[in-house]
Amino acid sequence: MKKFYVILILITAFVFSGCGKDQVKPSADSLTAKEALRIMDVIKTAYEGKDQDALRENLSPELAASVIDGLFFEKAELSFTTRLVKITDSAVMVNLNWNGMWVIKNKTLKDIGSGVLVFQSRTMKLVQIEGDNPFHTPLVRER
Repeated sequence: MKKFYVILILITAFVFSGCGKDQVKPSADSLTAKEALRIMDVIKTAYEGKDQDALRENLSPELAASVIDGLFFEKAELSFTTRLVKITDSAVMVNLNWNGMWVIKNKTLKDIGSGVLVFQSRTMKLVQIEGDNPFHTPLVRER
């Protein structure tokens, strides 16, 4: 019986000592895609919080100026659903669907869309938005 327990302990030790050694390392493209998604979330949070410094840090100067000019809402909430991340030598393109809700002059406005956020590969700054822009602020129509 003692031999049985010794053999069982040795087998268990052998099996568990081999686990975890062959962990798969993420590819460079996987790390690039994760970074683009992280920056996208940083930009979304900065937009919702009207954090102009974070927007300037993560967007190209032209795009940052345009987005900052539209920060006249009282509250904004964006929701992103990523459909595809495409990586080239010069750009990372995040294809997404989005939902937005803005409170402006005590009116709640909603909008949805789909677009592509284009990040420059080298700097990981958002340089272009193709399609529907989630960082626009809808205008309140006066009656």
